[in-house]
Amino acid sequence: MVQSKFLGIACGVAMLAGAVSAATLPTAKDVQAKMGMGFNIGNSMEVPNSPTLWGNPFPTQALLDSVKAAGFNTVRIPCAWDSHTSGGKVTETWLDSVKTVVDYAMRAGLYTILNIHHEGEGGWFQSNIGTNVNSNIDNKMKTYWTQIANKFKNYNERLLFAGANEPGPNVNTWTSQHVSTLMHYYQTFIDAVRATGGNNETRTLIIQGLNTDIDKSVKSAPVSTFPKDKVEGRLMFEVHYYDPYQYTLMTSPQDWGAPGGEMIQPQYYYGDYTKASEPKRNAGYNAWAGSVDSKLGSIVHPQEQFAKMKTNYVDKGYPVIVGEFGANVRSPELSGSDLNLHKQGRVQWHKDVVSAAKQYGLTPILWDMGNESNSGYDNMAYIRRQSSPVGKVLETDVINAMRGVYGLGNYVNNGVTHVENFITGGTETPSSSSAPASSSSVAVSSSSEITQSSSSATIALPTVLAGAQVNLHRAGNTLYASGDIMLFDMNGNLVRSTNNVSAGQAQMQLHGLRQGNYIAKCKNSVLQVKIR
Repeated sequence: MVQSKFLGIACGVAMLAGAVSAATLPTAKDVQAKMGMGFNIGNSMEVPNSPTLWGNPFPTQALLDSVKAAGFNTVRIPCAWDSHTSGGKVTETWLDSVKTVVDYAMRAGLYTILNIHHEGEGGWFQSNIGTNVNSNIDNKMKTYWTQIANKFKNYNERLLFAGANEPGPNVNTWTSQHVSTLMHYYQTFIDAVRATGGNNETRTLIIQGLNTDIDKSVKSAPVSTFPKDKVEGRLMFEVHYYDPYQYTLMTSPQDWGAPGGEMIQPQYYYGDYTKASEPKRNAGYNAWAGSVDSKLGSIVHPQEQFAKMKTNYVDKGYPVIVGEFGANVRSPELSGSDLNLHKQGRVQWHKDVVSAAKQYGLTPILWDMGNESNSGYDNMAYIRRQSSPVGKVLETDVINAMRGVYGLGNYVNNGVTHVENFITGGTETPSSSSAPASSSSVAVSSSSEITQSSSSATIALPTVLAGAQVNLHRAGNTLYASGDIMLFDMNGNLVRSTNNVSAGQAQMQLHGLRQGNYIAKCKNSVLQVKIR
């Protein structure tokens, strides 16, 4: 069956943007005060070339509604750009695809962080931070961020831009020249965004620490080295947290030169849920000392780490986000009572991280990979994406532990109320209806309001668009427009087109297309088409 969801009509958006002057957006401190805890849509939009290549379906409104309903108030959208370019610029169709997901998040009422993510794209940025500025990298930063910023220039303060992800090669020795190079690239990012005008003049922007490592950030990138911004109080700082590594991410024994050639083992048990008979498997075990460091296996370690961020950044006027944190489930090795003990400790680890972050004024953002399999690693999947029902909470105990830190009580899916006015920069007005987070909801753009039946869609334009011509629409299994129609997949590939305008109207049949999301374009009009 062919269905469609109207996400926005570009000609209408242009008229709306022209009718609204830029607002002075709240400061980064004021924005962060409302961000709560956050969730990453990992292994999706940042996948090179195609967001579905790593097993996750294209994000949906139902997924973002579910994120909001689970108690998260922020979503981070890691995003690839370099693999979606033509002639040195990001393709407009990829920008449209990203806008689709951003709109889902904004409509769900989420604070939305959009970044440039670089893993898998040849490390064009984050693995190439040298002692001198590379003009090719610098030009890409300026070009890409100019395009991204222009695409979203009139979105309100709930949209934040993050310049990078985890910049810097995995080396232990950084020099002042490396730091200077990184800060130059951040200056390019900030200047490019500000130059686009609109709400970007005062939008909150985020820069990252070296490798997003807390200790490197404190020692090598103090506030005194930061780039300059033309406006006060609109910068945030980002670090990530996966400590202790042996507990959260290590999947096989490693030779780190411990005494007697002892191999460093992955650790399975944490906090109040350790295993006395296997001390080397307890979080914080130190092969050099031959004992467990109790700090690493408790809330004390994240407290000490996050206290550094408060002293060095928060207290100096730069709010801090923990852009990623999470821990693998050790189901490939453990079973029965051992697996249960591990899972109990893992719930405590998540609670400790979130508690420490909140205590020191940081915003914790959970890393979710979408992989629901218990047979392999990279299995940080907290909300269902790969199977039905999309949006079902998979790790209820973990989510409830995190919710408890924010006084939210245990998770109950009560749905969400959509927020439609997120582009004007003015006061947000919730829509009159709530959509259950576990079900698909009609996607409504900021410039048009759509009601959908099984066979057709009708468009009711708000006052600002009265009289605007809508030249692209769908009825049944056919697209109609007043000019040539082009249909793209969500990776920006042209899959179908028409050039037979007759009597002022073109038609495109949608039969024979694979299931998924598509974007149809005619002149300046844009329409999302969903095929099931």
